[in-house]
Amino acid sequence: MKKLIFYILLILFTLHANAQVKENLKIPKNPKIGLSLSGGGAKGFAHVGVLKVLDSLGVKVDYISGTSMGAIVGGLYASGYTGKDIEKIILDTDFYNLISNQNNRAESTFFNKSVDKYLLKVPIKNGKATLPTSISSGQKNLYLLKELFKNVSNINDFSKLPIPFMCVATNLESGKIKIFENGDLSESILASSAFPSLMDPVKIGDSIYVDGAMTVNYPSEFLKKKGIDIVIGVDLNQGLNKRDKINSIVDILNQIIDFGIVEETKNQLKFTDVNIKPNLEGLGVTSFDDKAKILKSGYTEAMKYVEVFDKLPKKVYEYLRIPINPIYSNIYKIDALELENNKIYSKYYVQGKMSLLIPSVQTYGKINKMVDKLYATNNYKIINYDIIQRDNKNILKLNVSEDDTRFFLKFGLHYDEIFKSGLLANITIKRLVFKNSNISIDGVFGDKPRYYINYFIDNGYIPGFGFYASGMSFDLENAEGTAVNKWNWYRNEAFIQSIWKDKFAFGLGLSHDNFSTTEIITNDEKFGNYFNPFMFMRADNQDSKSFPKRGFYTNIEAKIYNIFDDEQNKRAFQIKADLRGNFPITKWLTYRLSTFYGISINPVNDFYQYHLGGVFEQRIVNFVRFNGYNLGEEKGNNIFTVSNNFQFNFYRNFYVIAGINSANIFENFDDSKFLDLKYNSAAITLGYDSPFGQVKLNYSHAFKSKPGIFSVVLGHWF
Repeated sequence: MKKLIFYILLILFTLHANAQVKENLKIPKNPKIGLSLSGGGAKGFAHVGVLKVLDSLGVKVDYISGTSMGAIVGGLYASGYTGKDIEKIILDTDFYNLISNQNNRAESTFFNKSVDKYLLKVPIKNGKATLPTSISSGQKNLYLLKELFKNVSNINDFSKLPIPFMCVATNLESGKIKIFENGDLSESILASSAFPSLMDPVKIGDSIYVDGAMTVNYPSEFLKKKGIDIVIGVDLNQGLNKRDKINSIVDILNQIIDFGIVEETKNQLKFTDVNIKPNLEGLGVTSFDDKAKILKSGYTEAMKYVEVFDKLPKKVYEYLRIPINPIYSNIYKIDALELENNKIYSKYYVQGKMSLLIPSVQTYGKINKMVDKLYATNNYKIINYDIIQRDNKNILKLNVSEDDTRFFLKFGLHYDEIFKSGLLANITIKRLVFKNSNISIDGVFGDKPRYYINYFIDNGYIPGFGFYASGMSFDLENAEGTAVNKWNWYRNEAFIQSIWKDKFAFGLGLSHDNFSTTEIITNDEKFGNYFNPFMFMRADNQDSKSFPKRGFYTNIEAKIYNIFDDEQNKRAFQIKADLRGNFPITKWLTYRLSTFYGISINPVNDFYQYHLGGVFEQRIVNFVRFNGYNLGEEKGNNIFTVSNNFQFNFYRNFYVIAGINSANIFENFDDSKFLDLKYNSAAITLGYDSPFGQVKLNYSHAFKSKPGIFSVVLGHWF
């Protein structure tokens, strides 16, 4: 009985496989073998499972054609990567991060970091609001492709690759098919995979292109035209959905796009000799979490065709990509920089932002980082690059697409226990008076209205000029959480700033503060009006503002108070340093050390004393964040705080943060107990890094006999 069942299953298995092999298929002597890889987003990982089977059998592939994800996988295979190599690349790549196209915060300019707090940005052109063309510009995809294809970067004719290759894209203006067989391999594959709405169209020459699936998603016919005898195809299309699976606008758009794909795929089946169709039911173009499942589906389906594959020619030798040492391989001496399509920003601006020395020795990895610094200025839509040789020199050639938009409206939402709810409306203007300038004007409407103005002329290493202004009001509470004092604070600053080693900002300036405070119980009022010169050094290469996993933050400032008051006998002077470090222990666990030092030489005015307590990230005079205490609950002339936190990233963008905090406030260093840590607390935070900003639920408790404090933070700080 068991043997009977076995033979029945074997017959069914064979029938299923044969149903995908062209009827009466005859394999000629010394046939040419082609591989046709269709598009399908994340479903394209199934291609890799098929490649692993072909590798295991030593099948010789003579030509590859691909569309979209098929172009990416096919291009890698054609360039010398094995199926196992490509599998590792897929498993190691964060595709959600690629699609989101978020700027590398560590490489962003100091100005952009200071205004990184908006949920919505609306470009204004010709007096009208414009919508973005897609979610992603494709810049991060380009970095990845450049790095992956660096071993064949000098090959412009794709037929000269280890395996000849071509990929399919669609001309957005004419709707006609475009087959890329030469040019920039990375750029061609980027065009082939530029799915509308997910990624910007790719400009190559005088034309713009989108995903090849819009015309031909299963490019088998073109292999036959190349004289290929046997075409092995991997078909990812699952047909049209029934009405019960069309439940959203995305489902409707995908269904409409699939109309054409389904019909054209039927046509391409006529040119496909072995049609491998993995079971991808329930999986979609963005099923990136199901990498392993999709990879396995391709492998499982391909194994059904082993008998056919065994009859195909084998490789004379196994072409394996030689492992590349990322430090010492692909090293280039860059002798010159060339720009294409730049109209606004000069070569000197570009070279300065990239921190590129000429001549210098670079790798593709280093060039990617330098280009990322330039892209992080937000002055470019996309930046492509290549290293070309001319007159025995290596030239780094950048083809830039500048963003000529000057006006933006931006919006944000936030809630915290200090400023309560707030709606942020912003106008940002680029190139106001000076080409390298930005001005950002914020108005916050809500329980505690306030404003912020930032203007800066960014000259890189050459000192630039900046202006900052803010105005706000807030309440101080006692240990019981009762408001006891109302503050109004207005600040104006003018400063010059220079960048050192592209990591540190140094500067000096003059600030003007206007204060008024009111004791709520007695209604007593105090006023202050001060001019204070200052110096500063700042650095911030944290990878995230809300939930950093690595990087450092430094803000050191020295200030002399009330410089124009000739009646002072001893002028007050302060130095303060906010130092933070994030040290990754594992991929999901980070240790964070935060310290704050504040020293006063000669007694300072009450307005400038250090105030301890509160959960906040805003810039508020000399108020120092500290869990377990209300805003400004304790104060003094000198302060020291230290916080030890462990951040646990337990699932995607969800976090648990637990920490112990200690501090001391003292009047002068004559006090023998100035090193005692009199204030101690513990805190735990549940956090979510959402597309709309941070969400944090924080509970903290001082070690003194006082009630714990529960606080909620929603949205970016402003």
